[in-house]
Formats: sequence, structure tokens, C-alpha cells
Amino acid sequence: MVLASVLVFCILILSAQVPARARRGSLLQAWILTATAPLALGIANVSRTMTGIADSVGDLFTTRSENQRLKNEIVKKDRELFELRARVASDALDQQLLVGAAALPKILTVAPVLLVESRAGLQSAVIGAGSAQQVVVGCPIAVPQGLVGRIVTVSRSIARAQLLIDASAAAGARIVRTGEMGIARGDGRGHLKLQNIATTSRVAPGDVIESAGIDGIYPRGVTIGTVSTVSRGSLFLEIGVTPAASFSQLTDVLVLSPSPAVTETAPGGKDARQ
Repeated sequence: MVLASVLVFCILILSAQVPARARRGSLLQAWILTATAPLALGIANVSRTMTGIADSVGDLFTTRSENQRLKNEIVKKDRELFELRARVASDALDQQLLVGAAALPKILTVAPVLLVESRAGLQSAVIGAGSAQQVVVGCPIAVPQGLVGRIVTVSRSIARAQLLIDASAAAGARIVRTGEMGIARGDGRGHLKLQNIATTSRVAPGDVIESAGIDGIYPRGVTIGTVSTVSRGSLFLEIGVTPAASFSQLTDVLVLSPSPAVTETAPGGKDARQ
């Protein structure tokens, strides 16, 4: 073992002194470089692989961050588009209501219907307009198709209306074709009846009924409905009326200016807006 060690040591010393073929360094250095070349190559490959993995992970996190940013922007744009479409639809509906209601007198404002209540013959609605929009008790409400009811209580931003189909609601009415006057009353179940029409009347199904303007609440000439049935009673005809307004599909209503009679009878003789 000693001899072998001495021989190896001598060989190493000699190889360190013998120049390599390319005259660059010694033979020992060439042997060392040849022996360690695969290891260096492996380390370099591993280093490149790790660098590639690190770059890929970095790109992945960057991509995820960018995707999240884009998703947030898309959600924001979708919300803005939804709000814009809702605003355009609301403006278009308001414009349609105003154009369709050109024949209605003195429109104060357009108001959304927030709630419709129907129970035990009571028919009412809560609308999104109040004293801030100059709405007062007694203001009639309508849609382009016809009369809806009247305001009975008011707060600053909302108001409650009694619908014309309420069991206790009534309005002066006129048969357009014959000119006869009567009273339109609600039946509490979604329909109307026309009272105080003599049995000698020539009223017939399909006749249009409009407000007569004699009750001090509703203006004259607003459509109430059409006659659906006519039968003979003891003193007067029993006349059923189909409302012109679709009370089951109320979404927006037109608030009309109150009748002068309503303003004059406000408490203390003051204007009803006070």
C-alpha cells in the first residue's frame, strides 16, 4: 500500500509537470478537467433547469395576477353596463309614459310603484314620490291607458294611493257615447261598476267610460274603462266595467296636479302643498 501510494504520488507529480497536448496547462490539469467535465455539465444543466423553473413560476404568478386584474375590470365594466342599461331603460320608459300621456292634464311627475296591496277589498299602492316632488293628498294618479286612483297620504319621498278598484273608491263617470253621468265604484276584486244609470239608458257592452270631473278630485276626460256587462235592476241598470289600467301590472304611474277643489279645501284654507 505504501509502494502504491508512492507510485501514485510520483505519477501525479510527473503529470503536473508534463504539458498537455494543446500546450495549455499540465497533463494533470487536463485529467482533472476531463474527470470533472460531466459533473460541471450536469451542474450547468441543473442550474439552467432551476432558472427555467423559477422563470416559469414567476411568469405563472404574473399571469395569474394579470388574469385577476382583467377579471376585476370585466366585473366593473359589466356593472357599469348594467347600470347604464337600467338608466337607459328607465329614461325610455319615462319618455314613453310622458309621450303616451300627452292628453292627460298637468302631469307633476312620473313615479315608480313600490308596492301594491290587496286584501279584504282594500286596494292601494305605495309610490316613490312625495312632498319633495310637490305631491299632495288628493293628487290623481294615472297611466296613459287610464285612471288609476288618488293619493291619500304623503311623506317626503313616498306616498300611498287608493286605487280606483278599492271597495270604497268612487269617481264621477260619464258614458262617452251617450253622455250620461253616473258613479264608477270599485268592487274590491279588480273590477268596477257604474251606478246611477237609468234603466232607459242605451248603454251597451264596449262603451267607453271616462271621468266626468264632477267629484272635485279627478279631472274630466280621463278614461276609466269599458262596459263589460249590462243587466236590468230594480231602479237602475247594473253595469260592469273593465278598468282601462292594468292594476295587476302597475310599474310606473303619472301623478297629476290636484283639483282646485282639493287645494281650496286644504286644512286652514292654505294650499295643500304646505
